[in-house]
Amino acid sequence: MPKEFTYRGYTLNQLQNLSMDEFINLLPSRQRRSLLRGLTPEQRIFLEKLRAAQEAIKKGKGVTLKTHVRDMVMLPEMVGVKVMVHNGKEFV
Repeated sequence: MPKEFTYRGYTLNQLQNLSMDEFINLLPSRQRRSLLRGLTPEQRIFLEKLRAAQEAIKKGKGVTLKTHVRDMVMLPEMVGVKVMVHNGKEFV
């Protein structure tokens, strides 16, 4: 039986149900500061594409997102979507 994922005592479902402010309080200081200062325009565009990909996945389509946004903090809403990040040479 696989071990259930937890982050700081919260299960994945509990993390996804937290508000953004509650989730930010769980993060280490570097990630917390990054989110409190606001998302860059590139990060906002990436989140919009991510939400569209989640809708496509619910409809049964396999979607892989490609992005150059390497400094994005992983949010609970990103779970379940395959994301390929560009490392300067190729997408990994």
